[in-house]
Amino acid sequence: MYTILLVDDEDEVRRSIKELTPWNEFGFEIIGEASNGMEALDFVEETLPDVIITDIRMPYLDGIGFIEAVRNTISSSVDVIILSGYDEFTFAQTAMRLNVAEYVLKPVSVESMCEVLKRTKERLDSDRAKVSDSKKLEEFYKDAIEVYKEKFLVSLISPTRRQDAALIEERAKEYGVPLSGKLFAVAIIDLPTEMLPSVAVTEIIEEATEEDEGIIPFQYENQIVLIFSSPMQKEFSSHFSRQINRALTMLQSRIIHYFSKAYNMGIGEIVTETTGLPESYRSALEALNYAQIYPEQHIISISDVESIESDHSELLGDRKAELVLAIKFGNQEDTKKAVHEFFKGLTETPNIQNSVINVLSVISEICSSYGKNVATLLDDEDLFLSLSHANSLSRSEALMTKLALRTNESATGARESSHIQFVENAKRIIKEKYSNPLFGLDQLSEEISVSPAYFSTTFKKETGLSFVQYLTNVRLEKAKELLKNTDAKTYEIAEKTGFSEPNYFSFIFRKNIGMSPSQYRATHR
Repeated sequence: MYTILLVDDEDEVRRSIKELTPWNEFGFEIIGEASNGMEALDFVEETLPDVIITDIRMPYLDGIGFIEAVRNTISSSVDVIILSGYDEFTFAQTAMRLNVAEYVLKPVSVESMCEVLKRTKERLDSDRAKVSDSKKLEEFYKDAIEVYKEKFLVSLISPTRRQDAALIEERAKEYGVPLSGKLFAVAIIDLPTEMLPSVAVTEIIEEATEEDEGIIPFQYENQIVLIFSSPMQKEFSSHFSRQINRALTMLQSRIIHYFSKAYNMGIGEIVTETTGLPESYRSALEALNYAQIYPEQHIISISDVESIESDHSELLGDRKAELVLAIKFGNQEDTKKAVHEFFKGLTETPNIQNSVINVLSVISEICSSYGKNVATLLDDEDLFLSLSHANSLSRSEALMTKLALRTNESATGARESSHIQFVENAKRIIKEKYSNPLFGLDQLSEEISVSPAYFSTTFKKETGLSFVQYLTNVRLEKAKELLKNTDAKTYEIAEKTGFSEPNYFSFIFRKNIGMSPSQYRATHR
């Protein structure tokens, strides 16, 4: 079932199209409506539909401006159908430039809409079907493999094959790899295990990045690795980070368009030399591991994760890393399982105490990061006496499980406190800067040093509102206060509360409050 957003400023037109068209017969469903481009843009940012059906002539932001904004900042592949009462050649030209799939004149009959939907479904089906054409994908995959270039790219992220910067630059020129700049970072896209979808995702991403010299994609094992480079100086690292997030968001929209699902993406730390790429790759892998903890967040930056927890201690061994991950970010069941996995496979030997001390050191280190002392975790029990009795595998595991669960409780409390502080800080900034019409998600994310995607997910999870909804509510509350307590004109209040367009302010006010600003003032005077 494909999803559709319907945009038209005439309520009757939207109602008529929505109720009379047999959407389900053609495999479509309406997931949202909007009465102007600004309202529709907010919706598309929150929930990317497969198809947008939009009018051209609308207030605040017309259809052309809306489509341009979607194409430039959200998705270049969403299917767009224009409905318009204007048979103008210039509109048709613009529609072609914006890659609009259909241009339909009003009034639209049920028959013509059915024909449009039929063609649209065939087009969308074809998009998804072509990536499963095994012969085409196999030929593409063979043509795309340039063995020596691939080996060179893999060597850039391999910690065991470090090279000096001059040699890397020389080999990059030799293989035609555009690897120049002052800032670099590695991102990883986790691929499906099935062969054909993996190759298809690779094809889509390589097509999307082939004209961008700042992104070098290649496949490594079951991942797509992307090396990002930028000529910007180190002090502009936060701007470079936002560019990476935007690029991955656009790639994610393409993947969703073709496969109806999102893939997990991890972003590593930003480095200033190509010789630092192995470390960026390692931290991107670490970020990717957090997808298990934040299943609703498919693009995870290591900087976002580190903003919650400041502990950067080196972890020895995969099972130890999994144990730390479970204690710090998992629930009680995750913690029990991780302790069990750590002990599984060990044998009853005289050196079992060494394994116990190894686990204890991990727990003690985590405790310290939360201001706790591991010796106090057992309440009135003596930790050292308990350790002396842990002379078997089962007793050792039981003791370490108990300590780990107590530590997990502290970590959970700290994490919840961190989220509360994170959200409260964001609310404070919104209340300080709501009156600036240019203030938005990018500015706020930069100020609190997290990516827009991570901020949006966390903020909505904690408040129940999207950033746009919360900001609008703050602005409207201030507008209500000014309407009740001052004689300022409506356009003056709009300006003071961050609405650059007075008519749009009146529209949003009526939509949310149920009456116009002047009616509200008259009612509350």
